[in-house]
Amino acid sequence: MTKDYIIKPPPKDKGLLPLFRVVYAIDVDAENETEAAKKAYSMMRDKDSLAPILTVINSEGKATQIDLAILRRHEARGKRQKARELRMA
Repeated sequence: MTKDYIIKPPPKDKGLLPLFRVVYAIDVDAENETEAAKKAYSMMRDKDSLAPILTVINSEGKATQIDLAILRRHEARGKRQKARELRMA
């Protein structure tokens, strides 16, 4: 791999929903590549880990960064607001 590593967009899909390529990048200390992959996967699945920032690429090549931590906070805030509205009704 070169220092100019490029992630290509997903192929144009003819399914019912659009196809996206989701990229999760993290730096991991490890003995070797396999151990780094295992550690990264473990971190991704850990329910107590911080929600990542992901890069989502559509089939046209448009890349969008999604911060799942911010999204979670907004969703939690919306659920609390909805609960308050239900209690007041």
